Amino acid sequence: MRVLLSTIGSRGDVQPLVALASQLTALGQDVHFCVPPDFREWIEGLGFSVTPIGPELRATGKTNPMATRPTPEQLRQMIEGTVATQFETITAAARGCDVIVAATALQIAARSVAESMGIAYVFAAYCPAVLPSRHHAPPVLPMRGDSPAPAMSDYSELWIADARRWNDSWLELLNRHRAALRLGPVSDVRSYIFAERAWLAADPTLAPWPDPADDGVFQTGAWILHDERPLAAELAAFLDADEPPIYFGFGSNAAPNELSATMISAARSLGRRAIVSRGWADLSLVDDAPDCLTIREANFEALFARVAAVVLLRHKPTPARHRS
Repeated sequence: MRVLLSTIGSRGDVQPLVALASQLTALGQDVHFCVPPDFREWIEGLGFSVTPIGPELRATGKTNPMATRPTPEQLRQMIEGTVATQFETITAAARGCDVIVAATALQIAARSVAESMGIAYVFAAYCPAVLPSRHHAPPVLPMRGDSPAPAMSDYSELWIADARRWNDSWLELLNRHRAALRLGPVSDVRSYIFAERAWLAADPTLAPWPDPADDGVFQTGAWILHDERPLAAELAAFLDADEPPIYFGFGSNAAPNELSATMISAARSLGRRAIVSRGWADLSLVDDAPDCLTIREANFEALFARVAAVVLLRHKPTPARHRS
């Protein structure tokens, strides 16, 4: 069986699929990827084939999300562009495949491509909050002007409103592309993309599905890519030199460089050293003091076992992050 693993997200969206690919390969399956070009070299180095989709995303780590908020016309053009690119690129990537596993919700085209080819389709989420449930609110998207929902006993009405927003953004465009493929129209974009039984690739202890009786969600457990690389000599020496430091990471999110000063100051106020991940924002240190270190790639399984705390910061997303 040949499997296409597809996402248009950043490292946090791609790496679980790489973990899944390693397990599928061990079971004798053939795996192909459709991911942003940022990850092509890494994944091909692991022995998998890749169809790149869209532009490189790394540059968005240096972008101020608030300064680049698009106008309605720019947003419309971005939406039309990403859907057109998805239909074209995923169609090419899926040739010869038996199933598409699509991770992240903004893959508008993947299920329609699978339907047009007569192959199987699975939607995978990494967090329960992505999937509709009366027990939790829909994800908050600051770029859309969302604010956190108040505590409620039943969040069903918020999910109904969320479905309307999906349709307002994507329905007409999706059905236009489906018509070009001689497929019938859909009436609800979100439920069509999530399909009849979504996979929830999250740890059942840390992030359990809140309604075990709901057979519309299959919780697989987290897809973790185990890392056996040794720590870099400089990083290992820094860890050995004193008490465990605090690790700060911004991942692929946009961040101002002055954030480094805030993070390092916080660690020093607690009497701790700091390790700052450069991330896509290419963060740097504020001085040459020996109590701080910046890193890029690392074996985080080994690193996190040796730090006092892990601080993972999340910034407001920018629509450009989801362009294809």
